[in-house]
Amino acid sequence: MLVNITCPKCNTSGGFSITDAYYIGPYKCWKCRAVLKINLENNRLVSCEAMDDAELARFEQEQEAKKRSRGR
Repeated sequence: MLVNITCPKCNTSGGFSITDAYYIGPYKCWKCRAVLKINLENNRLVSCEAMDDAELARFEQEQEAKKRSRGR
C-alpha cells in the first residue's frame, strides 16, 4: 500500500510504501530531508510531527535490539 505524506516543513508530497496497515516510526522527506515521526493506522496517516536526532537514534536502537532478540 502506498501512503501519501505531505511534509509539514516544505509542503512537498511524498509516498511511503508499507505492507502492514499500522506503523509508527520515522519518515524522511525526499526533498528537504526533514525526519518526521509518522503514525499510520489502517493505511491512513493519523499524525506527522518533527523527530529530533535523539529520538531517531532511540528508535534505531530499539529496532536493532528487536532484531537481535529475534535471532536468539
